[in-house]
Amino acid sequence: MNLLLIETSPNGEASASREVSRYLVQQLEHEISQVTKRDLSVDPLPHITGDVVEAAFTASEKRSDRHRELLQQSDAVVDEVIAADVVIISTPMWNFSLPSVLKAWLDHLSRAGRTFSYSSSGPVGLLDAKKKVYFIISSGSRFSSGPFAAWDLATPFLKAVFGFMGVPSVEVIRVEGTNHQIGRDSAVQAAKDQIDQLFSKERITA
Repeated sequence: MNLLLIETSPNGEASASREVSRYLVQQLEHEISQVTKRDLSVDPLPHITGDVVEAAFTASEKRSDRHRELLQQSDAVVDEVIAADVVIISTPMWNFSLPSVLKAWLDHLSRAGRTFSYSSSGPVGLLDAKKKVYFIISSGSRFSSGPFAAWDLATPFLKAVFGFMGVPSVEVIRVEGTNHQIGRDSAVQAAKDQIDQLFSKERITA
């Protein structure tokens, strides 16, 4: 099984989302044959430019060497996701949404003709619907319920993007209330407990 891990937090070893993503990888270790990692806080992708859009919408047989060069990074992102059986996206929530480095990665991933297409009946996702996708989302406040729930723009956006590309079901693991309410360590432990429960259920149903 191939696993792709996308991490975005700039906080290094102090990151709550990174600690939980490492724990999740450990639970999958016995099934993993290859792990590919992208640390977007260290090696961010460039934002999409007009030239990249032109290259992407030029028919492949008509692309120039310049077009192909412009699409190299996007092609690499798409190839990694297509090759992965499991995708883990580990990210903090910033200002109710996603860090711009993750949004840039998603923009490179969303490619007409590669990860989605349009038909007479509407858009069609081209990713394998059986691909397992986990979102690990850390936040200073609690967004799963309560007064801040309506302000969570990150989770529905991620679900919408992957649903559009053909993956209708994802697992959301929240590391929430790290700044107050329950505190970082308790938030991390609650997320690890959620992972334990998730894999316990999978073993029972298997």
